[in-house]
Amino acid sequence: MTGGQTTDSGDHARGTVGEGSEATGLRVRDAIRRSGLKQRKIASVIGIDETKLSKGLSGRRRFTADELLSVATATGVTVRWLLGDESQVSALPPNSAAAAASDDDANPKRTIAEAAWTLFGRYGFDAVRIADIAAASGVSAPSIHYYFANKAELFDAALDYSVKLAFDRQIAWLDDIADPTQRLERLLKLQSPLGRTERGEWSIWLQTWTRMTLEGSALSNYPLSYERWSRTVQTTLEDGQRTGCFRAGDPRAMADELTSLLDGLGIKVLTGVMDTETFSRRLRAYLDRAVMQPSQTASTPNAASTAAARSAAEQPTTDTEPATATTAERLKESL
Repeated sequence: MTGGQTTDSGDHARGTVGEGSEATGLRVRDAIRRSGLKQRKIASVIGIDETKLSKGLSGRRRFTADELLSVATATGVTVRWLLGDESQVSALPPNSAAAAASDDDANPKRTIAEAAWTLFGRYGFDAVRIADIAAASGVSAPSIHYYFANKAELFDAALDYSVKLAFDRQIAWLDDIADPTQRLERLLKLQSPLGRTERGEWSIWLQTWTRMTLEGSALSNYPLSYERWSRTVQTTLEDGQRTGCFRAGDPRAMADELTSLLDGLGIKVLTGVMDTETFSRRLRAYLDRAVMQPSQTASTPNAASTAAARSAAEQPTTDTEPATATTAERLKESL
């Protein structure tokens, strides 16, 4: 799966204000210009006032992870592009665009695809009609057919949108995490179907798997997307083995086992067979048993300390003073 979760503190900071902030601000400004959206609209989508947005665009304020995700989603660019294509925390998804398309068709086509993603994720492929997507995207049914030949093409576009969302989350929320243990735990948390948006993404993945089992399926690009996700996990495991955080073993096999476990547990959560607390406990137990070195396992927090850490993490930070945490505190944010 390649879903994500972004419910941590909305003021998560990305280092200090400086040249990086200015460069990112210029790219955000360019993305807004290409999208044709007004700054007021972008500020509303992000959930900040125009003054904070202006500070971010000028480099006087760093955009938070959630804000970068919102900008990327609204304008059609990737978080990687907003950060200057420098992040290496995740393998590139297939057919990913570096920036918003400049042609006039880009915005309505993206709007239609996003509406299709929402409806397919909520009601399923068979239950959604072209007319439903047209109404949700604010265009006519003939306009839908101008961009997409049929409903199957719309589902493919929704799948591509899910891939982009997952990739953007990984870049936004993992780019500042150097420690392999913290990065793996954050990565798995991002992949968990525990939030409203994430459940929609997992619904798209699950429907994709179902369609791929049928004869004549044309979703040939999805295995490449899943391989990208597996490589991200494998690379993180390799980093942890080199630094002594993780147990020795075949990193490819360990990645296969871990992603398979996450998929199975996630499906149980999505279908109501398992609750989210049990999901977290099962995943945590597997990590302690099969991945973490004993010294790492010994420092695993109990439920009470985890709850306290999450409560503290939800407290707002300032625009110019980034939140800092020790390794132990960061581990308390894990599953």
